[in-house]
Amino acid sequence: MEDLPSIPNAQTVGESKKFWKNMLRTILGTSISIILTFGTTALIQQHRKAKDRKMTAMMVMGNIESFAQQLDQNADYMKWNDTLATYLLAIPQDSLDHMDFQMLLFGVNNVTAFQNLSHDKTTESIFSNSIDTWKNLGNFEFIENVGNCFAAMNSMEEIYNEFYNTSDRIRQRLLQDPDAYPGNTIVSKVLRDKEYRDLLTHIHIQAEYYHYLAAYLRWENSKNMELMGVTEEEVKNFIEESNKKEGTSQPAPDQNTFHTPPIDTDGLPDFKDWMQ
Repeated sequence: MEDLPSIPNAQTVGESKKFWKNMLRTILGTSISIILTFGTTALIQQHRKAKDRKMTAMMVMGNIESFAQQLDQNADYMKWNDTLATYLLAIPQDSLDHMDFQMLLFGVNNVTAFQNLSHDKTTESIFSNSIDTWKNLGNFEFIENVGNCFAAMNSMEEIYNEFYNTSDRIRQRLLQDPDAYPGNTIVSKVLRDKEYRDLLTHIHIQAEYYHYLAAYLRWENSKNMELMGVTEEEVKNFIEESNKKEGTSQPAPDQNTFHTPPIDTDGLPDFKDWMQ
């Protein structure tokens, strides 16, 4: 008679099931932990990238608005130049060397003292370096319009600086051969020069033109704001906050603290001894 198979110990079977259950729980727990860790990291990175893109966009739009503000400020300042130019052009050319107008002629040194115009190209560089990211998101319209704004800003700066430097160019021309131009002084010679008088006449027109360029640039920038869902007020607030951060709580250096007494000639040693 064959031996019957032995019946497994109930305790052994229970422990085996318990082992596999624990193993399954461990595997599931580890897998879920890995998924949550990588998923959370991916979400954090995605959120950080979105935040960085928003910051870059605000820097871009803020940079464009700041340039438009600078154009407006320079154009407003030109009202003073325009008024002074009107005074100078009202002097009869045959009286430019008369003593009665000598005080007014001092204004020639200031009438074309326009404010500088330039913009920080750091933001443009940052945006250019992140174009691939914007392309991957499909923001082609934003890329194109921002590019148009920066190109316009560079052209406007070039136009402004050409006008800004015209006065110096005319003066240099006269100084190279002063005898070739009528007038007893350089000032009267300059004010008799047709190109210089045309320059003074065009100050008013130039101021109007720069106000127009500022308005045009804001119109282009408004497209960027619409694409990014940002208001003009938000951009201006961003500029204001950025300007605050650029400051410092430390006081500016006092020039007087760098003052030292001049060298006393009586206290100097013999030159040969000093040289040695």
